[in-house]
Amino acid sequence: KKATPIQFPHGGHRFCVPLKAQDQLLGIAILADRVDGIRYTQEELDLLGCLGGQAACALLNLELTQELIGARELTAFQTMSTFFVHDMKNLASRLNLTLSNMPEHFDDPEFRKDALRTIGSTVERINLLITRLSTLRSSLVPDLAETDINQLVSEVLEKLEMTVSKNFQSLPKVLVDREQFQSVVTNLVLNASEAAYASSECRVSVETAQSDDRVILSVEDDGCGMSPEFLEKALFRPFQSTKKQGLGIGMFQSKAIVEAHGGRIRVVSELGKGTTFKVSIPFAKYAKHARLKSSPNIDGRSASGECGSAHQTTSSLESPIQNG
Repeated sequence: KKATPIQFPHGGHRFCVPLKAQDQLLGIAILADRVDGIRYTQEELDLLGCLGGQAACALLNLELTQELIGARELTAFQTMSTFFVHDMKNLASRLNLTLSNMPEHFDDPEFRKDALRTIGSTVERINLLITRLSTLRSSLVPDLAETDINQLVSEVLEKLEMTVSKNFQSLPKVLVDREQFQSVVTNLVLNASEAAYASSECRVSVETAQSDDRVILSVEDDGCGMSPEFLEKALFRPFQSTKKQGLGIGMFQSKAIVEAHGGRIRVVSELGKGTTFKVSIPFAKYAKHARLKSSPNIDGRSASGECGSAHQTTSSLESPIQNG
């Protein structure tokens, strides 16, 4: 009454109920007189305390929900930004390779022509990434188009200017986002080449094949391989990399893209022998059904290859998505 003389100008009993949850005071509820000033019983006061606790829990849940929504938006932004940074890192690597070869081969007209083509395609890719970042999305929604996977892989290898062993079978078209799937192929081939570079043979092979209603893309290297522990605990997890300057996002991004297409990715690795990545994507006529069956949640893991001691252990890991 003393605290609120205007609201309660006349006598009687007023009760102040704290709205408290988890030792946090969220508000105060004030209960006025009954009609004719009849006192509240102890049971009614106890009920009033319970109602205050329930109201406090409801307010706290509302507050936490708003915080969770904000956190998810921030996480989505950070995820997409990380993808952007990783792609920029790949493009920078291409430019750096061109610059490193320029002093030795600049007088070669063919080299200058290739250098200009590399710079032009890199600028085009950067502009595309900027456009995608400006229309940031909380999920990887592919812009699907019927695509010849052999042609797509060949274009990636040509842009990377890498010599690999190729074995392409004639395949039906698949329904993919060309830009996103080019990123997957780029990540796999770059990882394989970096792993193979540490070995004496330096062999990387890329193959395409058909299995039931799916196209299979295989990227194999004879590099250092990965340990069972790395496959189990780090492969496809974000921000974990064994490279000194690695971001630990390449395989996380690739897995997210593959699963967004209703596909799955399988890895077989042996320390000291090498690693094989197999990506399976449904044919175009089965793609919609496969995407509907795939899980919308991505329990991402990232990898970039681990060089360890040459133990004779073979390990394999398959994405948990099981598509028909």
